[in-house]
Amino acid sequence: MLQRVTGHRRNAFIAVACFAALVAIAPTDAAAAPGDAVVAGDLRIDPGPEHIGVRWSISGDNDLDSSMTLEFRESGSSTWLPAAMPVRAYPTIIVNGSPLGLNYWAASAMFLEHGTTYELRATITDPDGGGETRTTTAALTRGLVPAPLRTIYVAPGSGSGTGTIADPIRGLQTAADMAQPGDTFIVTAGTYEPFQIMNSGSENFPIAFLGSGHAVVDGGNTDRGVVTVGNYDRTTSHIVISELTIQNGHWGIDAQNTQDISIQANSIRDVDFGVYNRRGNAVEARQEVCNNVITGRTEWPQAGIPSERGIDLRGTGNVVCHNTVRYFGDCISIQPSTGDSFGNDVYGNDAAFCVDDGIEIDYNQSNVRVWRNRVTNARMGVSVQPIAGGPAYIFRNEFFNLQSVPIKMHNDTTGFVVAHNTGVKVGDGHGDNGAMWRNATFRNNVFIGTRYAFEFTTVADEGFRDFDYNAWGTTREIGSGGPWFKWDNVRYDRIADLPAGVEDHGVEIGILELVGAGLPANWDVVVAPGTADLRPASGSVAINGGIPLDNLNDDVTIVGAPDMGAFEYGFALPEYGPTIAGVGSRFIDVPEGHTFFGDVEWLAGEGITKGCNPPLNDRYCPDQPVTRGEMAAFLDRALNLDNPDKDTFSDDDGSIFESNIEALAEAGITKGCNPPFNTRYCPNQPVTRGEMAAFLDRALNLDNPDKDTFSDDDGSIFESNIEALAEAGITKGCNPPLNTRYCPNQPVTRAQMAAFLNRALGD
Repeated sequence: MLQRVTGHRRNAFIAVACFAALVAIAPTDAAAAPGDAVVAGDLRIDPGPEHIGVRWSISGDNDLDSSMTLEFRESGSSTWLPAAMPVRAYPTIIVNGSPLGLNYWAASAMFLEHGTTYELRATITDPDGGGETRTTTAALTRGLVPAPLRTIYVAPGSGSGTGTIADPIRGLQTAADMAQPGDTFIVTAGTYEPFQIMNSGSENFPIAFLGSGHAVVDGGNTDRGVVTVGNYDRTTSHIVISELTIQNGHWGIDAQNTQDISIQANSIRDVDFGVYNRRGNAVEARQEVCNNVITGRTEWPQAGIPSERGIDLRGTGNVVCHNTVRYFGDCISIQPSTGDSFGNDVYGNDAAFCVDDGIEIDYNQSNVRVWRNRVTNARMGVSVQPIAGGPAYIFRNEFFNLQSVPIKMHNDTTGFVVAHNTGVKVGDGHGDNGAMWRNATFRNNVFIGTRYAFEFTTVADEGFRDFDYNAWGTTREIGSGGPWFKWDNVRYDRIADLPAGVEDHGVEIGILELVGAGLPANWDVVVAPGTADLRPASGSVAINGGIPLDNLNDDVTIVGAPDMGAFEYGFALPEYGPTIAGVGSRFIDVPEGHTFFGDVEWLAGEGITKGCNPPLNDRYCPDQPVTRGEMAAFLDRALNLDNPDKDTFSDDDGSIFESNIEALAEAGITKGCNPPFNTRYCPNQPVTRGEMAAFLDRALNLDNPDKDTFSDDDGSIFESNIEALAEAGITKGCNPPLNTRYCPNQPVTRAQMAAFLNRALGD
């Protein structure tokens, strides 16, 4: 166990000063200019679905001694509540090599309720004069909701129709060309060609394309978009795309000059880019990409910085939530290519196998919020290179198995708050890779590495760095292993040795103080997302080790003082990725539209299979033959059999399926594979359709009718078992549509086995 240092070793004056810096974030080394009063300017309000951002432009205050508070309350309430900590941006601070040229205070009021109007009270004070309080009202925005004036059915093909379920429109391009505000297109099962949406809906009547059943838009490996929304010469808005499988192209959804679009609950797979704002003409706004499964083609790991991105949005007021994103250069990017960017939210996402950044929020200006995300197997966790003033709030995220650092702080970034994150990785727990960064606050985080706990080598030339109440750890020992810390390029053995003002209340933490935090030998070893728990273990120094943070903790149940890190001890883990059903396959080789999609999803949902490529298990291998050992596991899990402590067969010793095989033998479902002796089970031998019939017949105790349904099972030792399956509706045959044969000697694939089990045991 690593040594713990409580941090109560600095004087009270420093502790009070650090807390003051938390409340009013402003540099302390600027030259004082008596009489330099602040002058309040325009107040910008950016409402989102859950938060409201406020940016207050100012002039004057060249001595940088003003402060700001933001409070909020429901209209009609008498109680004002504190918003999240504010951040000051000022003209002379260097960002990406040049003076910022902006002068403002900004903050966010977070975790608000829909359907409620809020009052916001912002106050600026300055000892030199000029302070002011302003009160305004705002309401949260809401996502697009289809409000059909017409409901039109679409089927594969091309050509007209009346749009009824009996006479549908043929082809999605035909539908898109006729679309008017308030049209909801029900996209029926089948495979469709790529299409482009040029028409816009309206605020109250969006145009919606809603999948019904297994609707697949297949790009045929196009080098363009599979679904294109908009065009280079116009703005397209108020479009909903939901519950489609979009696959096999360069851009899954090519969103050009788009505003007010909702990309919900789709499966986007086998693409170079998932959802992509390709134009970036500073008109993009209020784009919602949530509850999708997005899988790319970019191999992980690799060197360099691939250009492919899973979600890549520009502009202001965007929301990226509860997506599962895999195999891209950057998994999620909210980065303006031109113009300013305000009020973006990224939360609830599960990003993994990201060659570069898990989440990228570069060049956002103010009130960007990144919380409750999981990043696994990536180079960086969250990139802030740079934030152009701030605030960027990065809180309650988990980072595991990164190549570089949890927060990428390059290009003179400034104005970000890092709170309640948990990161565990090979190498340094955190660092800056020699890049300058300023005006940053770290609170209540847990970062653990195998080299330095942190290695910050740059010395801030202006601004401040407010580090306190964090838990830092490393698995290396002092001495031959080296010191634990490097701050301003000076090495320090332990946290108690750090200079005053750096982690005055920080603690050291051991890797065993987090649940399931064991690391692979190197960062390029695959870790299945969700393998690491990372909650505080019983007795961990992280428990009750943090300090309260206004508004940032409002969505978390806290007992006692806040725990350090992303999670509170004793509470369930958050839900990452899609939170609604029907968003596509959990296996990338059984997408929506696959013949056995429903059967395989049922099998996985029942816990009968996890996949075929542990530990990742993102593939099912549907065409692979089922072995007798796998068959034993399927049936054992499906029927919840007893597992006796026996050794019935001579050839299953050491097999991972030995206990499943013994369970089948105990239940009388198998006798063996070498009658009459039956001393062997043959666990690696493929299961034939005849053997599968016998397994299921015995397992389910089916009736054996006196029938002769199939022409090719006469004389088979499994004929009665096959007839029992046919009578029970578990099989129809192997040669549809005639189904006159059963093919008893043909191997059963994993996909076929899913279908057999679903028919036999499903609802």
